[in-house]
Amino acid sequence: MKRIIAIAAALCALTLSACQGAEKSKDNGKTTPKHEWSDKHDTIESIYSIADEFGMKVICDINLKGGGLYPGNPEYLAAKAGLDAEAFAEAFGHHSSFWGWYLDNEINPLRESDTEKTRFWRTLWKGIADKCHSVAPGSKVTIAPFFILDKYGKRNVWPYYEPQEYAAWWEKTLKETGIDVLMLQDSGAEHLSIFTLADREPFLSATAQACANAGAEFWVDLESAQVFCKDWDDAMAQERNHSKDWRYTGLEWLKDKLNLAAKYATNIVNWGYYPVMNPLTDNSGLTPTDIDGFSVDLNEANANYAAYKEYALSLPETVPAGLKCIPKINGTLWWLVPNSKNLSTSELYNALRREIRGQRNAGMQYIWIVNAYGSFTVTK
Repeated sequence: MKRIIAIAAALCALTLSACQGAEKSKDNGKTTPKHEWSDKHDTIESIYSIADEFGMKVICDINLKGGGLYPGNPEYLAAKAGLDAEAFAEAFGHHSSFWGWYLDNEINPLRESDTEKTRFWRTLWKGIADKCHSVAPGSKVTIAPFFILDKYGKRNVWPYYEPQEYAAWWEKTLKETGIDVLMLQDSGAEHLSIFTLADREPFLSATAQACANAGAEFWVDLESAQVFCKDWDDAMAQERNHSKDWRYTGLEWLKDKLNLAAKYATNIVNWGYYPVMNPLTDNSGLTPTDIDGFSVDLNEANANYAAYKEYALSLPETVPAGLKCIPKINGTLWWLVPNSKNLSTSELYNALRREIRGQRNAGMQYIWIVNAYGSFTVTK
């Protein structure tokens, strides 16, 4: 969804198998536990420690997933997720790589007339953002929404809103919630190869302006995997038959998309590195290897990675004229599979380090973890 040497993995035992957060007592200077948690095989501790070593920044999801939470109680949900965030900050907030949080709520686009849903999401997100900023001052809260490109109702699933209307809702939402960074998915909810740069650009332009008006940062979540189709009819047939033809975008199209993103965004992150650009041909068991059941050949993914890495490392270190950032991927969404191969703590540490080193070697600065709470559990 990002500094210890290898032997120091053993020092992760400082967090124990079940770690205890602590705060200083004002009376006697001793530490008193505030939360208890379990970090299985020191998974999350290892990620932050390795990120420290490589000089990277980590964004981890908040324990509140999905877009189907409405019509729950937003105050209750925010308070519950806030306790988990407090424990998470206690556990890992001391790391230099502790940078931000991710709201993993991909919701259908809304307009102001959707009064109840709008109130729900803004109340929920403000409650969580306030808590995250309180327990980790200076940290950033991020979100990665999608827009709809089904203008003529081919799928007839979600309503289409024009770019200005879409962006207006997000501008007000950012102002009211305190979300710091909006990372706009660049391929729409449908992820189709037939979408052109001209189709996408109005949404990037309008949302970038909305973020500027709201005092938030605008990033692009650029997708390196897409559904290949001839036209809308072909796309709908694939969807009905559960046979979506997911593929790597190809480097040239990826570069075109990167240059468009860099025209508006101050940073570019990615979805699709896992699995279509994974450099490791021996799967660690910590990353996705398919999309919607479509398996990806690891050798092919390795070749995609090598070609992209060569491109990324060839770029100048300064932002080109006319762009807002260097047109490269600066971090990738990593849906963290929780140790499916039952690796030991030291084996897991080494596997995580290989994954992170691969990202860093391709020029990435952020580690974007989703499903952190598949490994980290708050018990008190």
